[in-house]
Amino acid sequence: MSENAGRLGRRLSRILLLLPYAIQHPGTTAGELSRKFQIPKNELINDLNLVFLCGLPGYGPGDLIDVEFQEDRIYIRMADYFSAPLRLTPGEALALYAGGQAIAELPAMEEADSLRRALVKLGKALGADLGRDEAAAIKVRLDNSPERHLQVLQRGLSEHKQVEIEYLSSSRTEATTRNIEPWGLVATLGRWYVVGLDHLSGEERMFRVDRIKTSRLTDAPAEPPAEFDAERYKGAFIGREDQTVVTIEISPQAARWFEDYYPVRAARDLPDGWREVELLSSGDRWGATLALRLGDQVRNVQPASVLEAARGFAEAIARRYN
Repeated sequence: MSENAGRLGRRLSRILLLLPYAIQHPGTTAGELSRKFQIPKNELINDLNLVFLCGLPGYGPGDLIDVEFQEDRIYIRMADYFSAPLRLTPGEALALYAGGQAIAELPAMEEADSLRRALVKLGKALGADLGRDEAAAIKVRLDNSPERHLQVLQRGLSEHKQVEIEYLSSSRTEATTRNIEPWGLVATLGRWYVVGLDHLSGEERMFRVDRIKTSRLTDAPAEPPAEFDAERYKGAFIGREDQTVVTIEISPQAARWFEDYYPVRAARDLPDGWREVELLSSGDRWGATLALRLGDQVRNVQPASVLEAARGFAEAIARRYN
């Protein structure tokens, strides 16, 4: 996994380096780019073919970068935002610094010299000379952050120990304290999850790391199953007998982002442009809450018990504020 991430990172770095040059030198040849950036010609062509799929949000034909090959010459259009150095507002620069500092504090980042040098330069641009004036330094403190919980969970995995967590459940909207035997960490749907045996329910569970309020390594032993495969969890939750299958139809507007945020088990397009999606829920409450959040962007909620629960929530909210 780390090898693949490193390969993708190197490819992204290549693309970000060669794009400004190619934009400022229209008609440059593939051979010239290959020599200048020391990229094999076949990899260069593959990189430029990938650029076809990149652009600004909206991602319509007018938003994507246009790459044209005229024999051996290359012309890149619709990418003017790559032609000049990036200019950040002070707020954007501070957010970037805080994010970089948080990453630098993660385990296995002790030798990230390039990142630390970049942070020093960015800190000076923000007016904090980190090398001379400690009082002027920008300090980033992580309180109960997902990064800190990831460290505890990683220790639990490597040392085969249980972890006690205080977890905020989305379906019950309440925090519970439980001991889990961590089996693996999974990055999917844009978030980190820990999969393991939950001693509170006595069953296999999947917990979102950003919903963990506190975490503590215990001395109790934990051993993941020999057949555990983290890849099975990417893209969807594993079904259990006590889970509810929820089917809804979402509008074209909601369909643009919905599957990036929720664990969709199956989906299909409908003739009128809406999309039918199938999810797994721990009960009617979660599905009802989701239906309320979507409002007029959802229809045909199944099973009927989820729809009834949503109506009950809506009536309770109305009574409270009337």
